Amino acid sequence: MKTKIDYFDYDTLLQPTDWRFAAAVVGLCKYFDYFGIVYKVLYDVEEKPDNYIHGFDGIIYKSEDITEEKYLEFAENYFEKYMTHKNILNILESQEFSEEKIKLVNDLVKSKTVLKGLFDKIKFDGTNKDIFISTIEENRAEIIKNIFKNGNNLYKNYCNERLIFTEDNSTCRLRGYNVDKDRKTSNLGFCFSKESFESNDILEFDFIPFAFSNSDMRETYFVNNNFSVKSLTQTNYAFSNQLSNTENKDDKNKLMLVLQNSKDYISYDVEIISKSQDKAYYETFFVRLERLKKLRELSGKSLNFVKKINDDYWFNLEKEVYMRCLNNVLLDDVILMMLKFYFDDNAGKGYIKSRTDMLIDINVSWKGNEIMDEIKSAKSCGFLTSKKLIEMKSSNKINSYKQKIISALCAHDYDRAKEIILSLSAYVGMEFSFFYTFLENAEENKDLAFAFASALIEVSSKNN
Repeated sequence: MKTKIDYFDYDTLLQPTDWRFAAAVVGLCKYFDYFGIVYKVLYDVEEKPDNYIHGFDGIIYKSEDITEEKYLEFAENYFEKYMTHKNILNILESQEFSEEKIKLVNDLVKSKTVLKGLFDKIKFDGTNKDIFISTIEENRAEIIKNIFKNGNNLYKNYCNERLIFTEDNSTCRLRGYNVDKDRKTSNLGFCFSKESFESNDILEFDFIPFAFSNSDMRETYFVNNNFSVKSLTQTNYAFSNQLSNTENKDDKNKLMLVLQNSKDYISYDVEIISKSQDKAYYETFFVRLERLKKLRELSGKSLNFVKKINDDYWFNLEKEVYMRCLNNVLLDDVILMMLKFYFDDNAGKGYIKSRTDMLIDINVSWKGNEIMDEIKSAKSCGFLTSKKLIEMKSSNKINSYKQKIISALCAHDYDRAKEIILSLSAYVGMEFSFFYTFLENAEENKDLAFAFASALIEVSSKNN
């Protein structure tokens, strides 16, 4: 919440009452620190402003310290590697220019509309660098503003680019919160009354892009642990650094891996906001400490398995397990998918089996069922059954029974699964000790059937 105050020489208080104001606080702190502008943290001052909101920290500052000139300079520095004109100026520092460098400068000019407009009839030829330097310097503010507001991974990803550094807007500038005021808006309000629709927007929301994590990722994140300004700034700094140092993973997997290793700065329930370049809105999910601990327990597990399902979807086992862990969702469907993958022509059957067994153990631990002894029994029964079928010269029945059990489980037809397992028990003349527990409550103890089916493999009778 933004509040006008009369507090010594300061006139504005910004408190992180929701994630938008929290992100604005983080962005503003970076802005103030960059310029060495003095501001105060609410929790650090003994005498509080009269009209602050109890229970929230905040920053106290002078509104006059926020200017468009400083804002653009800060944006240019913070997102320097995306500022095309800076790349051009760096190249122009050379005394001699190869054909390659000349072409690069002209290509960079063509890559941005604002630069094409400024150099419409001028091409860099290696002898006219002074014209390019002077034109960029004279129009620097315009160039920065256009590059920043129109960058798909910069301001445009987070806010309506037409509202940059504006005030008194009728709707919030953020993506997903913004409404086109030129269209009918009566359906937004109560009883189709436009006057009943309320929205808030403040200039400080322009600092939200600086609060989110690494802009080189298609999906960026903000951790809203608004216990204090200190925790907000430190957590997001550490979070962003860890994301930068996590390589060769897609954005969601990076997030999961960073959360696994976040115990030094996240030790409580926390809200995480994400913004993808592919979506015109923000998403939020709540990470509970209990689930975060479960996620950290997975750090020693090898869950590397990726399979193409179709042109639009790749099954990523690690990602599927991590997301279900955080969302408190069991692994039943993932286990069934892995059991079905076993029958694919090009499948590494041994590798898939080992990952499936690991998933079953994880699933049982998440459920809190005390059936690990029965799980071991089911695996043993599956192995011994396979061995017996080979000895009986009936190895072709191993995959047949395995497929029948998996099909019944996929259909949630537990009566059918019981019949198949019972039939197999009679065929090989063996008693399955785990079966009694499965018989009592098949839905609750389906992991026993998972474990048994996974263990049905064409092993050599000489194996132990």
